[in-house]
Amino acid sequence: MPAARIVLTALALAAAATLPAAGSVSVNVFGLRAPEEVGGFTLNDSTNFEKQRPGEGYGLDYSQPGWKLDVYVYDLKRAAIPEDVKSAIVRAEFERSRADVFMAQPRGPYAQVYLRRNFTMEDSAKRTRFQCAAFHLTRDGAKPQDGFMCVTSWNNKFVKLRLTTLSGADTEAGARKHVMSWIPVLWGGAARAQQAAPAAKAKAKASAKQIRRAQPQVKRAPQRPGFCPPGQICR
Repeated sequence: MPAARIVLTALALAAAATLPAAGSVSVNVFGLRAPEEVGGFTLNDSTNFEKQRPGEGYGLDYSQPGWKLDVYVYDLKRAAIPEDVKSAIVRAEFERSRADVFMAQPRGPYAQVYLRRNFTMEDSAKRTRFQCAAFHLTRDGAKPQDGFMCVTSWNNKFVKLRLTTLSGADTEAGARKHVMSWIPVLWGGAARAQQAAPAAKAKAKASAKQIRRAQPQVKRAPQRPGFCPPGQICR
């Protein structure tokens, strides 16, 4: 992971932002229309990492009172990323991202980073959608924080969510709720329709060709010369 991303990781795990959004933002990332509001979070800004570092993708900055959320969409220049979040490739990216959080300790603002536990999150159909990790973060002169990092795959990309908030007894329940709000964003009707649109057009075009081929060819009788009134020019 480039040093710049490690620094950004540390910043993403900094104190929870409470600033309101400056205005309405419309962002489209690899075909994903980033929601302006989701699960109580408001989109503040976006960052194009892809322009300077191909494969690093885009970052989306969200916040709500007491919480900060950063979403990253990227592919690390991989030609294909499995849809199965339990696949070896997605699992390896989760482990790599989890290790990056610990880099915030020697290079970032945190004095100590503890891994509390790993867990997975499922959708309503009991399909595993996210590989997640929970952290406890401390730094000198500041209140301890809880951090959460979840990785999944979507549309041949990795999607990573990082959440931070002040340490508390029920922060994991809140983090789970916030992550769950992204399931319909990534795999719900709007996202699914956007991904299916090109395939639907191609299928409709192929069906039209098959219909034309199946239709009997009708030979038209040669047209007889039409009647041309005297004094008129007919062609």
